[in-house]
Amino acid sequence: MIKQVGKGNLILANMTKETIANAPQNIKEGAICTEESAQKYAGGIEKVLLLDPSAKQELSPEDSAAGFEYLLFGGILGDDPPRDRTKELRVQGFSGRHLGNYQMTTDTAVLVSKRVIEGGKKLSELEFVDKPDINLSSHESVEMPFRYLVENGAPLLPAGFLELLRKTNNDSLF
Repeated sequence: MIKQVGKGNLILANMTKETIANAPQNIKEGAICTEESAQKYAGGIEKVLLLDPSAKQELSPEDSAAGFEYLLFGGILGDDPPRDRTKELRVQGFSGRHLGNYQMTTDTAVLVSKRVIEGGKKLSELEFVDKPDINLSSHESVEMPFRYLVENGAPLLPAGFLELLRKTNNDSLF
C-alpha cells in the first residue's frame, strides 16, 4: 500500500507500542505508525472519510473537493463472509462512502480510492473481477473471495502476493 499512496501517506492508527516496535522495517520507514485514533490523528472527524460497505453514497471524484484530508479503511483484508466490523467506526459519526457492492481487499480498496479521488475516475469506469481463480501451477488454482481491479486482462494483486500463494500452496500440511 505504501507503494500505491507514497511514502509518508499511509497512516496506521490505533497501534500498540509493541506492534509499532515490531513492525517490519519497510512499514516503519514508509508509513506513519501511531497509537492515536484516526480521528485524533486527523484533528477531527470532519477531516476523515470512512470507506464503509454499508454507506449510502458511492465514492466519487466529487468527494475530492469535499474537504476530507484522510480516507479511513477499517480492515486488513476482510472476512468472507463479511462481519461488518466497520460498524465500530461508523457509530463514531464519520462520513462514509462505499466502493460498490462487493468486498475488496484493503490493497484494492486503497488503489480504487486513489483512482477515484486523485485520478478522477468513477467506479463504473474501472474494470473489476470478482472471485478470480488464481493459477498456482498447471494443475492447481485458488479462488480469491474478493473483488480486484483488472489490469492487462488479469487481477491486479499486491506485489509478492502470487509468490506467497504459491509458496503456501507448496508447503506441506504435515
